Amino acid sequence: MRFLALTLLVSGFAQAKSIKDYDFYNYDVFFTNPQCEGYEYDETVYSNEGDVLRSKPENVYCKRGDKEGNQKREASPHFNLRKLIENEDVNEMFLTFLSFSNSDIADALCDAIESRNLKVTFIIDKGSRSNEGKRRNLDKVAACRAKNTPENEMNIPRTEFRGQVGGLGYAHNKIIIAKYKSEPKKTTLVFASGNMSSGTVLHHENWHFLTTSTESYISQVHECIAEGMLDHSHSIRASRRANRSAMSAMDNFKNYMTECRSKIETPEEDDIKTYVVPSDGDEAMENIVKGIKAAEKVDVAVHRFTHPDLREAMKEAAKKGKRVRMVADDDIYWVGENAPRNNGNITCRGAQNVGANMCFEYFNMRSVDRSGVDVRFMETNHNVFLLHHNKYIIFDYAEENERADGVHCGAGNFTQAAFSKNFENFYYITVPEVVETFKAQYEYMFTELATAEEEMPDTMVMP
Repeated sequence: MRFLALTLLVSGFAQAKSIKDYDFYNYDVFFTNPQCEGYEYDETVYSNEGDVLRSKPENVYCKRGDKEGNQKREASPHFNLRKLIENEDVNEMFLTFLSFSNSDIADALCDAIESRNLKVTFIIDKGSRSNEGKRRNLDKVAACRAKNTPENEMNIPRTEFRGQVGGLGYAHNKIIIAKYKSEPKKTTLVFASGNMSSGTVLHHENWHFLTTSTESYISQVHECIAEGMLDHSHSIRASRRANRSAMSAMDNFKNYMTECRSKIETPEEDDIKTYVVPSDGDEAMENIVKGIKAAEKVDVAVHRFTHPDLREAMKEAAKKGKRVRMVADDDIYWVGENAPRNNGNITCRGAQNVGANMCFEYFNMRSVDRSGVDVRFMETNHNVFLLHHNKYIIFDYAEENERADGVHCGAGNFTQAAFSKNFENFYYITVPEVVETFKAQYEYMFTELATAEEEMPDTMVMP
């Protein structure tokens, strides 16, 4: 039986323009903001401007041992994920992530399955299917069964692997859909920059918890995403007998999303727009570029930084004298600074990745930096693959501009694959409280956590 009996609802709020107009509305954004000590260097380290550095920045550079304490912080995404899973009124959860390595969340899901027969459906990237280590927590959840429940009434956990077939890239979505027993029209959508890994606690991430009505457009389009990934993400062979043409997995999914959306009679909310990839990637990037051109101030947070349209839009805005800032993982800095030299010049030939960042991203960063973008770095612990994994843009418009300030955010990195062939979920949000929350977070990150180049260590040293 499929997880979602997809019913596209005609909303009682046909004239609703804001997500706030729906029943059950509640919207919280949680940033991981891990609390970690300032780990001291074991040797004398100097900054690029010659000052002695005693330690890595506090609350930026973390170690695995910092996990347990941060999981218990009430403001952490991890704490609130457990709170949602442990809610006894939640009777069904759909989850799709690139990976699932978080044992504490696996235990919480298993407890919920055993204690109240929670129905759980996972979609994970195909790359985890044949990897025993990556499957460990998925298999743990899959083996859980409800206690004191007749076998024919048990909800058996379901796991499906998607992506990397028929033109599709990674299954890179980061979505949870929670349903409620006592209120069938109530749903909580969780969408994030982070995976179900250290992304709930020690990476630098943003997680959104939006409770709304199933009658809202955003709820219904997420039902389309789930159904599309479950049942319309495979390639179709041609068949004369069935009068059927061949279709790639990508085209199958895109066609389904077009059909599914066409049946949603509720108008899309004007303060939160959903972009689904592969389907809406070009539209999402076009919105970003238009936003950068129109905004007075632009703040960018990146993990990967390869999309040429974003790079060029940032350069153009900075050259026009607009305030453009960027926060990146320091891996993007060190991948270039540690690359081989040819006649004194950095060359990517033979360069080793640092974390997930590749050498050419260093040159993209240098390109915007030379154009006047103010770039700072989060000094994370790539020895254990802890990352600045945020990917969002804040658009701050002049008062005379008719556009409301907004935030682009979601699962995908600023790469071409994320806007073309991966499974991704992006959002453009103008809910004032959400935008102001992002603005405050960015100021904290840029001014208190991130490091300017002149203050960076002159060599890559880990405590």
